[in-house]
Amino acid sequence: MAEIRVENLQKSFGSFAAVRGADFTVGNGEFFCLLGPSGCGKTTTLRMIAGLELPTGGRIFLGPEEVTANAPPSATSPSSSSSSRFIRT
Repeated sequence: MAEIRVENLQKSFGSFAAVRGADFTVGNGEFFCLLGPSGCGKTTTLRMIAGLELPTGGRIFLGPEEVTANAPPSATSPSSSSSSRFIRT
């Protein structure tokens, strides 16, 4: 497992800012929990880390590699998988 680092992560849907400037690091082997009220961006943040949403701004790292710009997997692509975000082609 590798460290996950999020720097100034942002996601907007039109004029609505779902995530504003999130910064955190989850170390290798650490347990991490996102807590907050409904609508504060927990699920959106996890979807961006998983590659299911592209951030509006900020950066996501898996270990030393920045993975922010990797395209999310396509639901229509037969070769796509949830792990494809972290595979460089």
